[in-house]
Amino acid sequence: MAESRPIDYAIAVPTFIGSLLSCLGSAIAIALQIARPPARHFRHTLIVNLLAADFIYGLGNTISGATFIASGRTPSPLTSPDTACLVSGWFSQSNAQAVDFNILIISIVVLISVIKNDSITHLDVKWQILICLAAWIPGFITGTVGLLEGSYGYVSGNWCWIRSSRLDLRYGLSHGWRIGIFVITIVIYTYIYFRLKRVFKTIRSVSTVSQSRTKPERRATLHPDTDNDTQKILVTHSVSVSHEMQDFHHGSDTSNQNNEFHGESMMHSTAAAEENIGTSSAPFEASRIPAAPNIKKMMLMNGYPLAYIILWIPGIANRLAESVGQSPRWLSAMQASTQYIGLINALTYSLSEQMRRGVWKKLKDTGGRGGH
Repeated sequence: MAESRPIDYAIAVPTFIGSLLSCLGSAIAIALQIARPPARHFRHTLIVNLLAADFIYGLGNTISGATFIASGRTPSPLTSPDTACLVSGWFSQSNAQAVDFNILIISIVVLISVIKNDSITHLDVKWQILICLAAWIPGFITGTVGLLEGSYGYVSGNWCWIRSSRLDLRYGLSHGWRIGIFVITIVIYTYIYFRLKRVFKTIRSVSTVSQSRTKPERRATLHPDTDNDTQKILVTHSVSVSHEMQDFHHGSDTSNQNNEFHGESMMHSTAAAEENIGTSSAPFEASRIPAAPNIKKMMLMNGYPLAYIILWIPGIANRLAESVGQSPRWLSAMQASTQYIGLINALTYSLSEQMRRGVWKKLKDTGGRGGH
């Protein structure tokens, strides 16, 4: 009979709950994306792709976790893995890495959208499909390599994965790639943050300058790069700032300004306002320049993978401790945080946008009825 030990419920139960919540959260988010699809944009195709990876990963770990909890025992890491364990190990490796690469690709797409003025929105459907498939290829390859190497076995947690004795494969096939993705996404979103901050500051300075000028001919003296930067950054669909910018317009002083700036017309209205600054002799309306949004909030609510990075740190630390010695019980328990990543991704990339859209639609409808 295979050697086993009593299950540690303090570790197994929080881990199982995280897997279950991530599975359910991803499923609900996918259902909402289908039932109430947002404005057509490649980014949302990638979000559905990410949610699918989270759902499969969460489902696999939920099934294995339920199996271990129901039996009340955990097989020893020295136990020879059965077929179910090998399947669990392959799915765990493949889908966890699919999540990693989906987040990386979303970050790159947002960066390209900011730099190239949303040109990736009109990418051919064939290329969109290929890019979505590309997120799954690394995980399929590394998962298969781990299987061929015979490295999968019972590990701490509720699933099977690469044994602690194969530290080389743990980092060569998984954690090394993941840490690299951490670094790349941090660099990308840091660049986007400062670019957004700089350009929106420029927009507001244009508004301030225009208000201080009384002669029409003086209004024509503007920095030649202002329009170019503004055009590039006001891609409200690509970086999902349309809802965030609408937040500010719904909070402005007059309802007329609220109705003027919707996500679909934001870029065109701003471009028209800038044109009026440089060419028109009529007094420039500063209200036509959109208020600079809360950049930090916008980044956190629209795809900045900060929680994803934080939640993975205990898991990486625990696996490293297992490989070089023995991981303390408290660190094994903290590894449960990795199972909540799917839930956080669902909230960050999908549910928050769905909820904000629904809330603002209700507020707009209520405001419209109140005005009659």
